[in-house]
Formats: sequence, C-alpha cells, structure tokens
Amino acid sequence: MAEPNDQDRPLPAEAAAALSFGRMVDAIKHVREAEGLGLMEAKQRVEAHVQRNPTLKAQLEEQRARMKRRLIQWVLVLDVLIILAVLWWILGR
Repeated sequence: MAEPNDQDRPLPAEAAAALSFGRMVDAIKHVREAEGLGLMEAKQRVEAHVQRNPTLKAQLEEQRARMKRRLIQWVLVLDVLIILAVLWWILGR
C-alpha cells in the first residue's frame, strides 16, 4: 500500500502525459506498472494528484462534460433515425 508521503511524489512521466490527455485509466495503469501498486492504491495516487492540481482537475471535469454532451447528441441522433425508420416502415405499408 502507498505510504501517505508517497502521495506527494510526482507521478511517472507516462502517467502525467496520459492525464494531460484526459486518460485517467491509462494514468492508473502506468502508475501500477511503474510503481508496482495494486489497482486501488494506484487509483488513489492518481486521484490525489488530480486533487492537488486544480488546473488538471478542471481540465478533466471539462472533458467529462464534453464527453457527456457528445453522448447525448449521439443518442438524440439515433432516436431521430429510429423514429424516421419506424415512420418510413409504417407509411410504406
């Protein structure tokens, strides 16, 4: 398990790079590989790093919001396509 003072050390370069692109899962994976931590410890270490860096935290939250908006847009597009297909099928009979 990671010591409390381990949380203050900088993340491995690969993990920091992954976080800069918003790839939290990849960052956790890199921390696990580089430091030999378990999944929970690596996740806690990455989350602690994000909490200490408000700019990074804001960037990740913005990316999550963007992904959520994109998902909603795709769901709406699929709904419209399904409705159009059903109408075409009903009116084509």
